[in-house]
Amino acid sequence: MKFDTKQEGLETLFKPYQALLLEWIWELNEHQRIGVNSNKAHQYLLDTSERKSRASVIFFLNDLVEEEILTYEEKTGKGGHHRVYFPKMNRDEYSAYVVGSINEKLKTVFPQSEQIKARIKV
Repeated sequence: MKFDTKQEGLETLFKPYQALLLEWIWELNEHQRIGVNSNKAHQYLLDTSERKSRASVIFFLNDLVEEEILTYEEKTGKGGHHRVYFPKMNRDEYSAYVVGSINEKLKTVFPQSEQIKARIKV
């Protein structure tokens, strides 16, 4: 996870096209569970200013699975097996995960900060 303090929103953590895709997947799943395959995700991006290759979309979706932000189900169809992706975390859960991860890492990078904080009772 990289944190870019010069950006805003999800773009502090993701490239613009990645932030768009993740927000879109969360929006689709706000009220019901809707799966997204790589083709549908790629088609979505083609309608935005963030046009990327289908391979970039597939790599990103698979990275989100590895990071446990998304999960997937294997579906069979034309051409064989395909992954259909679903959120494993919603936006609020992801926000809490990111804040917790960053805080824990900062504690290991600056261990003295906890001692100082305890002394001044912040």
